[in-house]
Amino acid sequence: MRLQEGLTLVAIFYLSYTQLVKGHTHQDCQTKCGNVAVEYPFGTSPGCYYAEDPSFNLTCNETEKQPFFGNVPVINISQSGQLRVRLLISKICYHSRGNQAANETYKIYLRNLTLSQHNKFTVVGCNSYAYLNTSGVEKYSTGCIAMCDSAPKTKGSCSGQGCCQTHVPGGSTYVNVKPHSFNGHTAVHQFNPCTYAFLVEDDKFDFHALEDLKNMRNVTRFPVVLDWSIGNQTCKEVVGRNICGGNSTCFDSARGKGYNCKCLEGFEGNPYLPNGCQDINECMTSSKHNCSYPSTCENTK
Repeated sequence: MRLQEGLTLVAIFYLSYTQLVKGHTHQDCQTKCGNVAVEYPFGTSPGCYYAEDPSFNLTCNETEKQPFFGNVPVINISQSGQLRVRLLISKICYHSRGNQAANETYKIYLRNLTLSQHNKFTVVGCNSYAYLNTSGVEKYSTGCIAMCDSAPKTKGSCSGQGCCQTHVPGGSTYVNVKPHSFNGHTAVHQFNPCTYAFLVEDDKFDFHALEDLKNMRNVTRFPVVLDWSIGNQTCKEVVGRNICGGNSTCFDSARGKGYNCKCLEGFEGNPYLPNGCQDINECMTSSKHNCSYPSTCENTK
């Protein structure tokens, strides 16, 4: 009898430990910072984020009402494995005689996140060029040249005249953007004193020639998509050991390593919590069903 009781206690302890590790209890965790939802595996305090990876630990700046990844503002978190942030632009500026006035080269190390393939490397300027150097899962370098001798009247198109864009492959954890000029902007200084270079999410930048060549409309950051995942192993390698909750399934990350979780068809919610994925129909029709997820469901008890 004592042996059976001992085994029962061990089983209860193991279950409780497993639930704690998998993040089953998050009643006291901050789930929103400003207008950005912060859900497990992300969190802003110990015990609220996936403990095996510090990349999931965000800081909520109460003054700016914005979550931060290090010193990078986060604008959206997708449970499917994408994190949208705002990254600084790099620029090099000149005086009218071609002497350098400012040189701001931006670089960032993303730790266990990687650059998504849904971004473009962009250069804005006349007689300008820039390099993008990356390393990580993918080591990649590229350049882009933007030319013009007079102010173009282009609006919305980034096709080489004052603006150049190129697609960037995903998988990089280190990014370094370096802007340059062919002649110190001496011939175009009146309407274009600087070369600007930056990463930006696909379809999130429309080139307005006159405003952008002058001062980039005073914009200093652009939205960029990053990929995140759980661990470095595929779904096959973590069968029976992944953190995906009930009514969810595992899929390999777009990063090329690690995995993500998603609710099964007919279920919605947070697939990284044990009971996070709930039946849509049951939630919407049952007056006694306690629905924490999805947010469209309410507890009508």
